[in-house]
Amino acid sequence: MATKNYLLVAAIDFGTTYSGYAFSSREDFQREPTKAYLKQWVDPGSSMMNNKTSTCILFDESVNFSKFGFEAEAKYQDLIMDNEHKTWYFFRRFKMTLYDKQSSGDDWFIEDETGKQLPALVVFSESIKYLKLSLLEEAKKQQTDIQADDIKWILTVPAIWSDPAKTFMRKAAVQAGIDTNSLTIALEPEAAALFVKHLSVDRQLHGKGGDLIRTFAPGSKYIVVDAGGGTIDITAHEVLNDGNVREIIKSNGGSWGGTSVDREYLDFIKCLLGESVTQSIEQNEPQVFFEVCREFETAKRSIKPQSDMKFNVRIPSQLGEAYANLNPGRELKSKKFVFTKSKRNVSILFIGDKLRLAPKDTEDFFAETVNEIIRHLENLLLQNSGKGIATIILVGGFAESPMLTQAVKSEFPEMRVIIPHEAAWSVLRGAVIFGHDPGLIKERRSKYTYGLAVFDIFDPKIHDEKYKYEEDGEIRCGYLFSKLISIDDPVTVGEYRKAETYMLTDIEDEGSIALFTSESSDPKYVDEEGCSFVGFILSAGHNFVVNEIFDVMMRFGETEVEIKAYQPKSNTISSYYLGQ
Repeated sequence: MATKNYLLVAAIDFGTTYSGYAFSSREDFQREPTKAYLKQWVDPGSSMMNNKTSTCILFDESVNFSKFGFEAEAKYQDLIMDNEHKTWYFFRRFKMTLYDKQSSGDDWFIEDETGKQLPALVVFSESIKYLKLSLLEEAKKQQTDIQADDIKWILTVPAIWSDPAKTFMRKAAVQAGIDTNSLTIALEPEAAALFVKHLSVDRQLHGKGGDLIRTFAPGSKYIVVDAGGGTIDITAHEVLNDGNVREIIKSNGGSWGGTSVDREYLDFIKCLLGESVTQSIEQNEPQVFFEVCREFETAKRSIKPQSDMKFNVRIPSQLGEAYANLNPGRELKSKKFVFTKSKRNVSILFIGDKLRLAPKDTEDFFAETVNEIIRHLENLLLQNSGKGIATIILVGGFAESPMLTQAVKSEFPEMRVIIPHEAAWSVLRGAVIFGHDPGLIKERRSKYTYGLAVFDIFDPKIHDEKYKYEEDGEIRCGYLFSKLISIDDPVTVGEYRKAETYMLTDIEDEGSIALFTSESSDPKYVDEEGCSFVGFILSAGHNFVVNEIFDVMMRFGETEVEIKAYQPKSNTISSYYLGQ
């Protein structure tokens, strides 16, 4: 089959705190691979231009899409001021709801800022639809006759997400009107690595001139740390002789992104206010805490380790008003200390509408998050697979924080640390490059142990009594995990693994051949801790014949896993895709 020639490659980076898009034509890519058009968004609150917009979406009372991004924030603030917001639906930072998604199925709901629920698929698909339409509008300014099917679409996701979470994002994109055949899922740290690989040395931020060349020389090993708003997403590669790479540590990370620092600061403000004032604001003026976080988000970029200057951050006037209402005769600005959750007394000072804190106290907002990241990196580098890694590539919005970058450089002084000037946009620009040239990864590590749920004749010597049952005159053991591949096994991208043969013994209404994953290397039963049901390889209404054998093969693509079932008797093939 011939590969379609697309006029544009367009990437949507759907982040926890900010989202955006970029695109480039084949001609642009050939001239300068790292150059792509990025939409400029205006924040109405500050009138500043940004390369991304806030990941917020607003629906009206009838659950009709209203606005996305900075415009959604502004509209919701306006509704709150007129006390008309309670019947509207406002979602922000909702991407993190997919962080723990382990099972298939789209019939789940997420809560908005006031606890009202909508289907997750509606919230995500409408967000992607807005970004898609905005991108098309921008693209038509450059190529007036371009249509959606002229575009190769790339949607970025964290590598640490589960297969069902990645699959859900594809479904949301398809519901948003993107043709599934024109859509590719890109893993965020791998996209960032592609961007850095194509960078010219003069655009590098930290590191000596030759570092970039040595990092991607054959035989070298590097680790990519994509430090975003919600998660830290990590992968490690070894460069092969042909310049491509193999994955040497399976994707990993945690929920230690920049928003965890914001939460520490918000907890500090709530300790300043006290429990009764906090509850009053949450019930009557929830937008105030949102404004508190926005002010800190901007100001925290100036926080540096061992600074000799105090930290200043604007405090919304509503905090003082709410405090005075519940504490007659007392002013918030008269307070000199805050007793924190960690049982510390922190000295504070108010000057005008600014709160002033000592440098060491502001560093404490970062301490737990940065320490988690450093400990995790130390553990990875101590593994056998981490031996020989000489370079850390730091990307993502949080990678622009001096608190994180200085900690990484001081804790790993013997390693090269590369941080591109475009750290916050590395994933987005890299995703465009991936759309033009996806063949970077040649070998991956299986993120899970994959297997099928089967039964066998019950053997009291090896089987647990609780799985024992009788059917068709046989004493059987059910819920057995029949392994297809083990966690952390190396797999060649694009190649099918050796087929495993099974018997199709029954056909269920919802589908057949139940697929499971496990975080263990050798699970025995599919309901053990760490096991998750993914879905049925054969959907309802399939043409496979019961009581006949079938073969199952796995293939790891650039970013997706294919599980293919073939039955000789019916001459039928069915493929199930994960994270595609």
